[in-house]
Amino acid sequence: MNLNRRQFLGAASAAAFPFIFPAYAGLSVRKYAANEKVNVGVIGIGRISTTMDIPLAIKFTNLCRFTAVCDLDSKRLKHGVDFIQKQYRKLKKEAKAPVKAFADYHDLLDDPSIDAVEICLPDHWHALVACAALAKGKHIWLQKPFAQTITEGRIIANLAKIQNRVVQVGSWQRSVTQFHRVCELALNGRVGDIVRVEVGCGCDKPGGSSAVQPVPENLNYEMWLGPTDEKAPYNETRVHAQDLKKIANRPGWIQMAPYGWGMITNWGAHQIDIAQWGLGKDDSGPESVTGTCEWMDTTGGKLWNVHTTYDLHYSYNGGKTDVHVCNKYPMGIKFIGKNGDWLYCMRGKAVTPSDPSSSTGGKMKPLMASKVSLLEPMVNPSKPLKTSKDHWKNWLEAIRAGDPTMTATNAEAAQRSSTACCLGQMCMELGRGKKDGATIKWSAQKEDTCCDKARALMKPFARGKYNLTDELARYGFSPEKILRG
Repeated sequence: MNLNRRQFLGAASAAAFPFIFPAYAGLSVRKYAANEKVNVGVIGIGRISTTMDIPLAIKFTNLCRFTAVCDLDSKRLKHGVDFIQKQYRKLKKEAKAPVKAFADYHDLLDDPSIDAVEICLPDHWHALVACAALAKGKHIWLQKPFAQTITEGRIIANLAKIQNRVVQVGSWQRSVTQFHRVCELALNGRVGDIVRVEVGCGCDKPGGSSAVQPVPENLNYEMWLGPTDEKAPYNETRVHAQDLKKIANRPGWIQMAPYGWGMITNWGAHQIDIAQWGLGKDDSGPESVTGTCEWMDTTGGKLWNVHTTYDLHYSYNGGKTDVHVCNKYPMGIKFIGKNGDWLYCMRGKAVTPSDPSSSTGGKMKPLMASKVSLLEPMVNPSKPLKTSKDHWKNWLEAIRAGDPTMTATNAEAAQRSSTACCLGQMCMELGRGKKDGATIKWSAQKEDTCCDKARALMKPFARGKYNLTDELARYGFSPEKILRG
């Protein structure tokens, strides 16, 4: 039975669902010939695609070829074509590399010559495009956070397994030495049982403008809003900069619900992901989250509305491990053992405390521990973590090998990390206006909570034609079957 959108949303939020995969035939994954390249398309031309995801993958000219771009802003679409052609002029001395341009992602996905897509979109668009790409048999690179809601993420993760496709998520810290080192040490007991993890993700600041502006002719704003409220008035600070010279600037939607949830899912998708990795929770998660936050000041015509400060406690391992996510911590992850020893990692050049260049001046460094000896690599760990030296190359090599298990992260692990982030956002939302905040109990096995108000926040976003039921039906899939089997 195919559920209509209303029935689907009610079913997805009303009860837990077992992760039994439906009786779809699935797809085989082919291996590439020695000189064969992966043809890659890019959906979303903006800050993250032009500063990271295109240049950091396109440089592997022996593995891939970027052949297409898609964007609903015609100005950015043209820029995407020009950007890729510029890359090939530098890399391969090509005068004008052929690059197809699409205004609608469906048309790009219908192109049989495209093997894989980088999805570099605002968070509220992740589920629709990722599911369409997987349904069409494309391998995907999906920017973090994995999904905007927990149920959306579960659908993506299940569909990725059904379709047997390679999924790499933009949680690239898993491919950085110090994060891998610290997580593997923590997971294998270097500091004993982990009783506390301190996670810092930074803070957003109020801003933006609620003034109503005319929609630029080059922007399909109705489609940009997608599954969210179509009555939201246009302002450049709600969407992205129209000046291409500012394309690398942080877009407004990152600080604007419901398009993004703020730091808890933005940087949280990096930092909480590392906490989960080091705790061995890639197929599990917390048992509860409790805490408080402050919300942005929206007076005086300011637009952005996500949280600012936050103080969240996640309970793991039957309450034996407290993961404390708080803006007061430095931007990093600190694993603390029961005897007080600790391991710490953050971004930057990794040096040990014994290195002369690691003079801290009161600041944390990218790789640290309470004792230098604790940072010695683990020899033959009983729980080894997958090693990747380059997140983008790792994705391309997994596609060429036809092996979805090769990637440093994957859809299931990303769903679990994204779920923890979403639970934090849900906790903050339910605690709005309450001095002591809120608490959400969580069953990681069932991916369910006993709180109906929290369940309501788990369901997919939908508006008119922008809904997962219709999107999946377009390709012969049913969300009911994907979720329930």
